[in-house]
Amino acid sequence: MSEYKESPASKVMSEAIELAIAEESPYPEQALFLDSDDAHAPNGKREMERAARDGSSVVLVSPDGDIQVIPPEEILGDAPAPDAAEALSSARPPGR
Repeated sequence: MSEYKESPASKVMSEAIELAIAEESPYPEQALFLDSDDAHAPNGKREMERAARDGSSVVLVSPDGDIQVIPPEEILGDAPAPDAAEALSSARPPGR
């Protein structure tokens, strides 16, 4: 039997919940946490679009822990893409 291994997005979401409880979360209140590997799959793209239509941002988490917060406007094509380095630096929780 294989042991459950928490995905990078699950780890960041757990941290986000703890930070939200402490009212210190750097993430949007409404957000979908998604592993970046999953974002390229057909289901991942649909999940991102559905979240954006509902007004939620998407927090993409790469296997190495890099984080990018994508606002719904960007997912739906209503806003220019921010500089990736800026998005990553502003999305990092304290202490990372």
